[in-house]
Amino acid sequence: MNMYILSREQKVYNRYGPLVFFYIFLFIVISGTIFYYLLPNTKIPSNILFSTEKNSNIYILESDETLKFLQETGYDKNEYFERLSEFKRRLEKIGIKYDVIKESDIDSLPATSTILALDIFALSKESSGAILNFLKRGGNLLFNYHFAYFQNKKIYQGSKLIEAITGLSYIKNVKNKKGLFFIPKILSPIMLSNENAKRYDLILYDSIPLFESKENTPDAILTNWAVTSTPMFDNKKVPMKQAGIVWHGLYGKGSWIYFSFPLYSFLDMPLNEFELLMKNIINYLNESVSLAKYPYLDTKKAVFISEDTEYKYENLKRYATLAQKYGIDTTLFCVANLAEQYSDITKEVAAFSHIEIGSHSYSHTKILGENEKKVEKEIAYSKKVLEDITGEKVYGFRPPREEIDEKMIFWLKESGYLYTMERSKDYLLPKEEILGLITLPRHGTDDYIYLINLDWDKDAILNQIIYETELLTSFNALYTLSIHTHLLSYKNNIDIVEKFFKYLQTRKDIKPLKGRDLAIRAKQLKNIDLFYKKNLKNLFVNIENRNDTSVKNFTFRLYWHNLKKIGKIRSEILNIKVEEIKRDKKEKFSDIRVKELKPNSVITLIIPYE
Repeated sequence: MNMYILSREQKVYNRYGPLVFFYIFLFIVISGTIFYYLLPNTKIPSNILFSTEKNSNIYILESDETLKFLQETGYDKNEYFERLSEFKRRLEKIGIKYDVIKESDIDSLPATSTILALDIFALSKESSGAILNFLKRGGNLLFNYHFAYFQNKKIYQGSKLIEAITGLSYIKNVKNKKGLFFIPKILSPIMLSNENAKRYDLILYDSIPLFESKENTPDAILTNWAVTSTPMFDNKKVPMKQAGIVWHGLYGKGSWIYFSFPLYSFLDMPLNEFELLMKNIINYLNESVSLAKYPYLDTKKAVFISEDTEYKYENLKRYATLAQKYGIDTTLFCVANLAEQYSDITKEVAAFSHIEIGSHSYSHTKILGENEKKVEKEIAYSKKVLEDITGEKVYGFRPPREEIDEKMIFWLKESGYLYTMERSKDYLLPKEEILGLITLPRHGTDDYIYLINLDWDKDAILNQIIYETELLTSFNALYTLSIHTHLLSYKNNIDIVEKFFKYLQTRKDIKPLKGRDLAIRAKQLKNIDLFYKKNLKNLFVNIENRNDTSVKNFTFRLYWHNLKKIGKIRSEILNIKVEEIKRDKKEKFSDIRVKELKPNSVITLIIPYE
C-alpha cells in the first residue's frame, strides 16, 4: 500500500513539480527586479542630483555670539546679516531648503542634520562643546574662515576649535593684494566634476588662515593665474602642503567640510559655479556614498609632453629617440612642409611606438582671418601630407600663434581631426570645448619663457618643470610641457628633457599620454555614467557605458564616508573582472577597477555594507 501511494505521489511530482518550481523562480526574479529598480538612485557627474538620502534637515546658524563680538569690536553687524541673506537667496534660487537656528538649538537637532556655520567668528565654550557633540552624534558641519576665533573674550589665532575638528595645524594669516585662484582636486568628493573642473577665481579683501596637515589632503589649493604655482607671500612661494583652502573629513560619527575663505567669496562666484559646489557639498554630507570617475579612465595622474617642430627639424630625431629610449609617450606637432623636406626623419620617428605625429600647419604662417584656400591648405592639406609620409592617421592640430576661429574650426572638423591644443585654458582636463573636437588645456610653462624671457639655467628649468608636474598631477589636473626643436631639443639643452624623462620613470603613478590617447579617453569618459542604489544590506553601483566600443580598465573612486564599513566588491555578471586596487579606511574610500566595459552596456557591482 505504502509503495503504491509513494509511486503515485512521485508521478504527480514528476508531472507538476518542475512547473511549480519554474513559477516560484519566476516570481522571485520579478519581485527582486521590481524591488531593485524601486531603490533610490543617484547619478553623477553630469546632472548632479540634490537629494537627502538621510532625510536630513539643513540649518543655517545665525550666531548671537558673533553679533556680540562684532558689536564689541566696532564692526558693522549689518554686513553679517546682508551676507547671510544673500547666501540664503542663492540657496533658494538653486532649490536647497533650509531653516535658521541659534546656538541654543544645536543640542536638540537630530543627528542626521546639517549645520551651515558661515562667518561664525565667535562661539562660547558651551556652544563649541555643542558643535563637537553634534558631530560626535552623527551630524554634518559646513564651516569656514575664522571659525570661533573669539571665545570667552579671548582671541585664538587659528582657532582651537578648527584644529580640534579638522586635525589641521594653524600656520599664519596671509593677505595678498593680487588676485588669487584655486583649483579643485578632481577626485575630491565635494569638488568632483570631470567635465566642469576648472580654475576658480577667489575674491579676497581680507587675510585668510593657512593650515598644514600631515594626514588630510586638501580638496582645493591656492594657485596663481596659470595654475602652475602656489601664490607668493613675503616673496616666497607657499609650500604645497600649506596651500590648501578646502578640506573634508570625519569627526565622531559625523562629517565636516571646512573652507578657509570668507562667505563673500562664495557670493562672488557665478551662480552656476555656486550651484555645482553647494549641491556637491550637500550631496557629500547627506548621501551614503559619493562616486568619482578617474579623470583619464584608468589613471588619476597624467602628463602631456609635446614638441613643436618649427626650426632645426633635424633635432626631432634626437628628441624622439630619447622618448623611445625611456618609454615616454609624446606627441610631435610637425610643420608639414618641413616634414616633406626631412621625410626620412619624419617617417623613421613616426614608426617609434612612443611617438605620435600631429600637425602644426603646413607652413607655420598666420592662418587666422586668411582666405578659404589658405586655411584649407594649412589644416586639411598638412594632415594629408603627414599621413602620406608616415602611413599613420593624424589626429591632432596645434595652430601657429595658438589661434583658432570659426573658419579654422570648419576645416578641422571637415578634415577629421580629433583634438587641438591651443593657448592656456581655465579648465583642468581635456574637454569638448568645440563640438566634435577635444581641446587639450595647456598649463605648463613654455620653454620660450624659461630660455628667452627668464634666461634660466638648466637646473632651474628642470626644477620648475618637476615642480609644476607634481603640483598639477597631485590634484589630477593635466600637466602639459610644450617644447620646441630649436630650444629645449637644441644642443645640450636636451639634457633637461632627458633628466625629466628619467624623473618620470621614477614616478610610476604619473602616466605620460599621447594627445590622441588623451582625446579618446576624454570622449569615452564623457559617455560613461555612474549610478548607485541601496537597500538595507547592499550598495548596487551601476556603470553605464554608452560608447560604441569597449573600455579597458575603467577605474572610479567610491567614497563610503557615511557607512561603517563595506565588504568585498563583486559583479553581478561572473565573467566581469572587478578589482579593488586601493582601500583607505581612514578617509573611507575605495578605488575600483573594472577590466572591461562592453560596448553600450550596463553592469552592476554589488557591495555589502554595514
